[in-house]
Amino acid sequence: MDIPLLGLIYLPISGVEIMAWKLILLGFTVGVIGGFFGVGGAFMVTPALNVFGFPMAYAIGTDMAHIAGKSIVATAKHRKYGNVDMRLGVLMIIGTAIGIEGGATTIMWLEKVGRVDFVVRITYMVLLFGLSSYMFYEYYKLTHGATDKTKPVSDAGTSGLALKMQSLKIPPMIHLKVSGFTISVWVILIVSAFTGYLAGFLGVGGGFIRMPSLMYVIGCPTRVAVGTDLFEIVVTGAYGAFTYALRGRVELIAATVMLIGAAVGAQFGTLATQYVKGLKIRLYFASTMGLAGISVIFKHIAGDYKSTYSSLLNAWVKDNPTFIEWAKTEGAILSAKVQVRDWILMNKDAVKGWFVQQSEAIQQAKAMETMWNNYSGYLMLGSAVGLSILIIAQMLKGVKMEKALLKARTIGG
Repeated sequence: MDIPLLGLIYLPISGVEIMAWKLILLGFTVGVIGGFFGVGGAFMVTPALNVFGFPMAYAIGTDMAHIAGKSIVATAKHRKYGNVDMRLGVLMIIGTAIGIEGGATTIMWLEKVGRVDFVVRITYMVLLFGLSSYMFYEYYKLTHGATDKTKPVSDAGTSGLALKMQSLKIPPMIHLKVSGFTISVWVILIVSAFTGYLAGFLGVGGGFIRMPSLMYVIGCPTRVAVGTDLFEIVVTGAYGAFTYALRGRVELIAATVMLIGAAVGAQFGTLATQYVKGLKIRLYFASTMGLAGISVIFKHIAGDYKSTYSSLLNAWVKDNPTFIEWAKTEGAILSAKVQVRDWILMNKDAVKGWFVQQSEAIQQAKAMETMWNNYSGYLMLGSAVGLSILIIAQMLKGVKMEKALLKARTIGG
């Protein structure tokens, strides 16, 4: 007997048909990862949804809605363990909001000069591989370069940069009880504004930027950085979901189904942070950033193939009578670029017909673009599943050791 919850469902907003179990599995795995790392996981979910057949705009909007709900569950769990610095989180939200506007303004300027796709992808890759390389180096230095091998390192401690930031006595100063230090409010606002700028520039939630910033620049312990970043994602994710929903780009059914898995997965991921050393969390995070960087390379290759035909397709759309009529009414409030993109999403059959009439080179370019986009999505989907299995295994190992220790103490007592 088929279980309706796990069977084929039709998503009316995006027009996609998908097996519900795929959405639940994706939500669960990214829920585990989000609860463990304190990130939204958009760099994994969005390409995976794209592989499942979601147009990119719907993939981003649906992911935003799912992230907001999942982060509420994970944040509540982290706060229970004392990992959320609310005072720091509120200040980070203020700075992030300011920075995002600056990043979006820069993107608009790059669109005018026609360099947005290339610059964003390169910046994305530099950040991902840069963060990954540094964290791998840090892990190796602390585990293999330690002079006292008899004392295993559980966390990286406060970085030199963070100590300098904390030493700046620029009023007003604020004491962060949960994080365990006093720091200038201006330092927090400037750091969060910069990470917000990068998030707005890249068009992502920014968790993968904020979490390292909280650790290496502000000076938070690893677990507090994870919990506090999740608290901020609750707000930023909700705002992002709201803006995409206003544009009709949130597939609510898919977001709800994903949230079923994410709500459970976030519990596992959050609990795992109690049993995995902070330094090991950083190692896993570095691995994830490296894989995400490879995924962006695949996206970059796909973008190169898309550039072969995109100008021709856009010109055909703009000359199409149905597009011209639509743009006068429903598309009137949108920019020209968004008008073309939305019309293409709503007229898939007409676009397919256009490709059939094109040269073999154009059709080949389209096929190669799809292939490399799929590679990117499958890499992230496979990474999410593999990493969530590893995190859960570490959690179960920790729970088993804790129970054995408790049993030993009970017998000894």
